[in-house]
Amino acid sequence: LGVGVAFIAAPVFISEVSPPHMRGELNTTFDVAINVGILLGYIVSYLVQVIIPTSWNWRLMLGFGAVFPTIVLALLPGLPESPRWLMLDDQKPAARAVLHRLGSTEIESEEALSAMEKEIENQKQRHRFSFGKSQRLSLGLGFWQQISGTEAVLYYSADFLARAGLESPEKRLLGNIAVGFSKLIPELVAMRLVDNIGRRPLLMASSFLLAFTTFMMGITFAQSWSPVIVVILLCAIMASFSVGVGPFTFLCASENLAMSERAAGMTMCAAANRCTSGLVALTAVSMSEWLGDAGLFFWYATFGVGAMIFYCRVVPETSGKTLEELAAGRAEAEGIVGSEEDENNMQLVEAPHGIFT
Repeated sequence: LGVGVAFIAAPVFISEVSPPHMRGELNTTFDVAINVGILLGYIVSYLVQVIIPTSWNWRLMLGFGAVFPTIVLALLPGLPESPRWLMLDDQKPAARAVLHRLGSTEIESEEALSAMEKEIENQKQRHRFSFGKSQRLSLGLGFWQQISGTEAVLYYSADFLARAGLESPEKRLLGNIAVGFSKLIPELVAMRLVDNIGRRPLLMASSFLLAFTTFMMGITFAQSWSPVIVVILLCAIMASFSVGVGPFTFLCASENLAMSERAAGMTMCAAANRCTSGLVALTAVSMSEWLGDAGLFFWYATFGVGAMIFYCRVVPETSGKTLEELAAGRAEAEGIVGSEEDENNMQLVEAPHGIFT
């Protein structure tokens, strides 16, 4: 329950309080924090395996999971409310105060509030929530992030290492730690690039590399290559995932939803994401028994190609624009915005040949 709420609330909140030129970088901190937690979990698992008596190690691993949520809970009261939510709730003075607290000047605050008011007015011209292009995009982003099998790699990496010939439990745990570092470090690099080169290039490069490395993992198992190559490719799969598909899925989903649709749309994205993740995790073992490890990774590589096509043809570029400019561009495309000024100043950069355009 807590993870589900975090997957919805955190990306929405970060997107709504971030300036356009830093929105990608700041939103990526959410996924970086997740991967720091995964890496620490691997490290703690290794330490308790080699240091702590067996009767205590699982208790310490579970107990360690309560440390960071406690820290987060203590810090939450210091967060401001989203100014966009305050505007939806008709609390303009409070929204202005939050914008000032976040560093906006008086002129910048008034411009932002005016843009929010225009978006709210545009939204009133249609139903509060409808299942349209933005919602389909959100579902697609949630689905394609997980269907290429990275959750299976994450959950069952120790098993894959064992079947590749790495017999020592301690060595398998060290392999997990290497996978954790490979998932975190590329994300820190992508975090610095996303607002400069855009979301689409990183998503397309990430999905291509993910499909390629997953395919190579299938060849590795088919040819019974060295466990060292398996470790390298497991790390490469996680690194490929982390330069685009991993950190920017929820960012892109939140940016492509209108203010009044963002909560419901992100819920749909998170639901599709977690359901797909659960499906991949639950079927990985049975699929491996049926297809073999090589066949399993070839199967995931096929979905990786599908994901690459999706990001290339469907996902629009959103970097460098305010959320209100993006919403105005979508509204114009749907025939809701009619003012000449909005048409000139608030254009959405669409993906070429998009099925949603």
